[in-house]
Amino acid sequence: MDIHRPRLHRLLALVCFAAAAALTQPALAQGQDSTAGERNLRIMAELLPGTYDNANQNYFDGRRKLAADDRHPRMSTTITRVEAPAFGRHVFLWVNRTQGAEGVTTSHRLATLEAGPASDEVTMRQYLRMQGEITAAELATLRPQDLRRTEGCDYFFKRRADQFRGVQGTKSCRFEWDGQQVYTDNAIEISRSALFFHDHKYVTKTGKRITGVASGEPFWLERARFFHCYIDVPGVGGGVDIPFERFDHILLHDKGGMHWVKSGAHPERGLAAREIGIYLRSVTWHVLNEANDYFNRNSLVLSVMERLPDGSVKEHGYAFTDPDAERIAINMKWMLGNCAITPRDQARPEM
Repeated sequence: MDIHRPRLHRLLALVCFAAAAALTQPALAQGQDSTAGERNLRIMAELLPGTYDNANQNYFDGRRKLAADDRHPRMSTTITRVEAPAFGRHVFLWVNRTQGAEGVTTSHRLATLEAGPASDEVTMRQYLRMQGEITAAELATLRPQDLRRTEGCDYFFKRRADQFRGVQGTKSCRFEWDGQQVYTDNAIEISRSALFFHDHKYVTKTGKRITGVASGEPFWLERARFFHCYIDVPGVGGGVDIPFERFDHILLHDKGGMHWVKSGAHPERGLAAREIGIYLRSVTWHVLNEANDYFNRNSLVLSVMERLPDGSVKEHGYAFTDPDAERIAINMKWMLGNCAITPRDQARPEM
């Protein structure tokens, strides 16, 4: 007699019961679809941070000889993802700097993102500090009620071909501005290359526009790349071993970054003290600048400037290359400027 047969029968019965029970359970899905808005939220959270500047728009508005009220002032925007627990998971410190006749005006706000309300939408809420900065030290304890958010002024974003476009509800954003009741119908567009936004305020009673440009054209702020630069005076090269001054660790962005240095006098080499500047701009042309129907292409440009004793600024020359280049330099012999995406201490050996 096989004493193990009853045990085997019990084991087989247990296996059969488990298999039958498994068949009665609902099948687990391999994936569970989210809404389009939840996917778009994740993409926008990656896309939004950056440094943006309208240096090209500001320059070409003048070169196109637009009317004064159609010209966009120089503006830069820095958007940084931050941790501010009271505001939710997707929070960004948004700083605008605008160059006006009386100097630079700066505004600080927190922007938040969340999916909805429609299944394909992402909502952006903005919480403004009306005076002063929002500092990193206060983010951990900052609350929504500590800043100003106006009901009706949120932006609702939907995805387009290669950008996200957010709009406010029609005339829903209403508040007091300089003693007047106003409304806005603003829009923001964000893509890999740029940030566009309308910033128009209208007097509620009359409909008169009191901010923004007369044409209604949005601010066009292009996404910047940062370069690590240095300046040598004089601009030695070709293995010549002579003394020179090096001004190092200059960080410039390629949408109008500017840096000035003061070189010392070197009478033994016939060099006077000078104030030298380098200016870096990836030029996006707004006009044609070629004869015979040729098309002028965009360029990355490194310019050399000098501030003269009378306060005027002289442009000595410039070098240019492909706008996607990661290095650019100019050597005018009396000075050298060199800029690269990769810092020199991180450059790796190559054949």
